[in-house]
Amino acid sequence: MKDNKNISTGVTYGVIIGLIYVLILFVRWSAATNLIKFGLYSFLGYIVILGLLCYEAFQRRKLNEGFISLKSLFQTLFISVLIFELLYSIYTYIHLTYIDPTVGDRMREGMQEMFDKMGEGLSDADKDKAMERMGDIKRATELPQMVKSYLSSVAISGIFALIISAIVKKKKPVFEEIN
Repeated sequence: MKDNKNISTGVTYGVIIGLIYVLILFVRWSAATNLIKFGLYSFLGYIVILGLLCYEAFQRRKLNEGFISLKSLFQTLFISVLIFELLYSIYTYIHLTYIDPTVGDRMREGMQEMFDKMGEGLSDADKDKAMERMGDIKRATELPQMVKSYLSSVAISGIFALIISAIVKKKKPVFEEIN
């Protein structure tokens, strides 16, 4: 029975968090020209996702009468991570391929504007190298790169899920006080 709670809670929250993540991604990709704003949205968006993962952890513990093991809680959160990172990957592919395939060009324009404002702070070689990396955005939609990105995202989010699980877990006391 416990495994069913883990799976159903993980799937439910995974889909909810994934849909919220998609909304955050839409806003983030729309700010692609301004790299400072893009970075800020990326950071704040991930903080929101981690906050939702914490909320899920506390709700899962509450569903289990206030007590839950590390293993059980991590299993629930990891299922969520697998689902919301999958939704992230699918949406990123769709966005970069169909919704706004010019994101990479707009990001390069934004970076060029930043370089112009900086003046002579960077060498031309460093600027060229940064612009070349920005050209890799289109490569992010290739299947091998998407799988690699998905797996690394799952690993990073999985580590956060483990940390959250370790913080939120609560063992049942062996001996309860009798009043």
